[in-house]
Amino acid sequence: MNKQAGFSLMEVLITILLVSIGLLGYAALQMGALNSSLDSFSRSQASIILEDAAARIRNNSEYLKSDMGEANVYVGDLESKSVFQWCNIENGITPEAICDVDSSCSMSDLAKQDIYEVCSSLIATKIPTGVIGASCFDREADSDNCSYGSRMSLFLAWRGTEREDISGKDKYAQNTRCQTELDLDSDYACVQLELVP
Repeated sequence: MNKQAGFSLMEVLITILLVSIGLLGYAALQMGALNSSLDSFSRSQASIILEDAAARIRNNSEYLKSDMGEANVYVGDLESKSVFQWCNIENGITPEAICDVDSSCSMSDLAKQDIYEVCSSLIATKIPTGVIGASCFDREADSDNCSYGSRMSLFLAWRGTEREDISGKDKYAQNTRCQTELDLDSDYACVQLELVP
């Protein structure tokens, strides 16, 4: 009897098929990790920018304490629980610098400069669809639309990405406070930070 030595062609083909399936699974895992990494990077950048915005607002607390019955620059001239956009990169809405180092600025102008600086930070992160804004939940029903001690909600939102070949979804969608409170479209991811200055 003749004994066969080595692999037959069929065994080699099955081995190649199994290795190929394994490599495709590994590639899909890498793409999923890349998507998660991109989302995580955007969220960490958003948190840093919002922390900077909150620090700027706290540093300008004298402006917030001076209840002059005027619209608060940080939340705009809007009704309570409305959203005021500081900048919208996708639509080209960015504020201009108000103060420079050598000039003396009013507290209101310093608040506008704060918004400019925060929006400049967003532009530097290269999040192409970024939107920054604020809303106020006023504690007093008076002529000031955001009395001192009211809860301010800062947000940074961007259009999320989803790859159909990885997740099986053809569109990124969320249903969070960003959609319910800020009235953003469902394809936006966002980070919110609340403070009581």
